[in-house]
Amino acid sequence: MRSLIIYLIFSLPLISFSQNINFNQGSVNSKEYFEVIQYEFVLGKIVIPVTINQKTYKFILDTGAPNIFSNNILKENNLIIGDSINISDANNLNEAMKSAMVPQLKIGNLTFENQAGLVYDFDKHNLMKCYGIDGIIGSNLFRKSILNIDSQNQSITITNKIKQLKIENKPMKMVLVNNQLSPYIKLKFIGKDNKKASDMVLVDTGMDGLYDMSKRAYSIFEKHNIFNLIGTSTGIGDVGLFGSGNATEQKLLQVETTLLNQYELKNLVTSTTSDNNSRIGLDFLKHGNLTFDFINKKFYFEPVNRVELDPRPKFQTSLLNDKVVIGLIWDENLKKLMNSGDEVISIDQENISEMSLCNYLAHKEDWKNKDRYYLKIKNKENVIFEIEIVN
Repeated sequence: MRSLIIYLIFSLPLISFSQNINFNQGSVNSKEYFEVIQYEFVLGKIVIPVTINQKTYKFILDTGAPNIFSNNILKENNLIIGDSINISDANNLNEAMKSAMVPQLKIGNLTFENQAGLVYDFDKHNLMKCYGIDGIIGSNLFRKSILNIDSQNQSITITNKIKQLKIENKPMKMVLVNNQLSPYIKLKFIGKDNKKASDMVLVDTGMDGLYDMSKRAYSIFEKHNIFNLIGTSTGIGDVGLFGSGNATEQKLLQVETTLLNQYELKNLVTSTTSDNNSRIGLDFLKHGNLTFDFINKKFYFEPVNRVELDPRPKFQTSLLNDKVVIGLIWDENLKKLMNSGDEVISIDQENISEMSLCNYLAHKEDWKNKDRYYLKIKNKENVIFEIEIVN
């Protein structure tokens, strides 16, 4: 069986604002367009080329965020930085960020004009610097477009004519929230005794995994006994734009059937999060292609693969003070041996404590599939000990 032991939770900026900034502006300098752009898959994120003033930069495609531009882009292009606004990330941590307007940027042969966004120093983030990016293309850029993500051909298509994509599957309704135009759809569940429920979820291409449940949604599902509770843990969860957040109690849950439009996933395992929003992430690209019709407020999912779901995790790792640590512990036996915040020293012969976080991210997929290994950790009393993990 596969292990989720090595899975480092990292969701790119899912943000909200305490002050109003108009992201719902800008235009495409073409009347009709159909542009196909190849993307790179860098450490589990979609990275696309973006040109500003004839210089090409690397941007992550993240529908859970607005446009975000690096400090370097603004300096190199003499762009004006606007007012500061207060931002909340996926862990409800707050910081002030500057706003900015980019008069013109190009993706492929398409020119996007007057694009609003935030300003961030990616080089200062312990994980985001690993992607070597200059910014994030968010949902607001596509306000007058249709975005298709083709996992088979590793490409995105941007068009304003849905018929050109020749999608055979029927669409589902997509709700665009706030002037960031965050795309929300309805994810459905069938639980015990054929009980049915649904959750409005953000389709977040900056998020690892399949589905994260908000505590708000869990409070509703708990009353109707939709999900099976299979574990409880208090510890450090997601790593967001502003850090890991505080230790909180989270639930590990399983549901018999999950429906994205008409596509079924059996025995999905998920956990609650500290965020106020439920969301689905990039792992759905392993199952099919995604299309966001921002013009007509429709969402399409085209299944292409049947993928075996990951088994129930025993624990998850996170980050604390730039170190890989035990985050959440689901297995009751392991709770007797380790605690949230214990530092991960090594996995078999790989010394994690002396490895850069970027190197760790590059190798975590290789370690994630181990069936049996030795995990060496250091507790808060600086005692180092080894645990054999068998999955």
